[in-house]
Amino acid sequence: MLPRDGVMWLNDDGKEEKDKGSRLLSVDGQGKVSVLADSGKFLPVAGFDVAPQGFGEFGGQLFTLAMPKVGQEGLMANYLIQRINPTEGYTASVFCTLPEIGEGKVSGAGVEARFGPVGSPFAGKVYVVTALSNTIHQVTADGKCSPFVTFDTERGGAPVGFVFAPDEKSMVVTVNRGNLLAPTGSAIVRISPEGKVEDKPVLESKFILGGIDFAPEGFGAYAGQLFVAEGGSLQAPVLMTQPLTADGKVHRVTPEGQLHLVVSGLVNPASVRFMGKKLWVTDINGDFILGKRQLPDGFIVELTAR
Repeated sequence: MLPRDGVMWLNDDGKEEKDKGSRLLSVDGQGKVSVLADSGKFLPVAGFDVAPQGFGEFGGQLFTLAMPKVGQEGLMANYLIQRINPTEGYTASVFCTLPEIGEGKVSGAGVEARFGPVGSPFAGKVYVVTALSNTIHQVTADGKCSPFVTFDTERGGAPVGFVFAPDEKSMVVTVNRGNLLAPTGSAIVRISPEGKVEDKPVLESKFILGGIDFAPEGFGAYAGQLFVAEGGSLQAPVLMTQPLTADGKVHRVTPEGQLHLVVSGLVNPASVRFMGKKLWVTDINGDFILGKRQLPDGFIVELTAR
């Protein structure tokens, strides 16, 4: 999800059209959905952001973390960076392909993409997460893709969601401990602009945490606090006839580094993003690639502060 001029842009990767997938949608504050770019134009999108002015000649264009092909085969392959030009009918081209890490560690299972804040130490790059290789990559305007930080399996794990701190001096990342498909818990960690992970995590949790964002000023008494999605039990693969478990949640992180439950009863919450003074949560429900369930039944929940 990406807040843009009072609406939220999001990718819908549940639709396939031959060798292409994804649609780019816009949702306003009343829940009205508009199609910005329909399927058939680009490869399936896992995360995206809009390039700021000064990112080479590409200001205002979309940079997406994309699967190299549709389906589970694409999920487990090296992801690539797509450049999409909205002024030319949302035409897409490959900007670069993410490298393997070490010996055969594929940069697959892409999750998130964000440009570094303008004027910050992270500026001039788009950062993307591939959970299969435990890596956050950095992409520059000259078309180079390179690892920014790779987490080791023992002390780290698979990065999932990330956001830049309000002071723009660090990146805050949720990391799933252990095996990607059988995580044993999560941590939230800070990373410096040089790619150094702080030794002390923001918190450690037995829950499987994912999407993350900071509350803005005006969000009640919680301004500046982190909000993070918890996916609950791993629900993939799941048979089409098997009901899903509504054990997903959203938490906030207190100043003391503790999780405080905000909402429960979700199914598979993925991304959390603030738009104005409201928190939007995307729940993919049964619409996921792994296991090929792919039911068009995702939804968005809007939360306000009391």
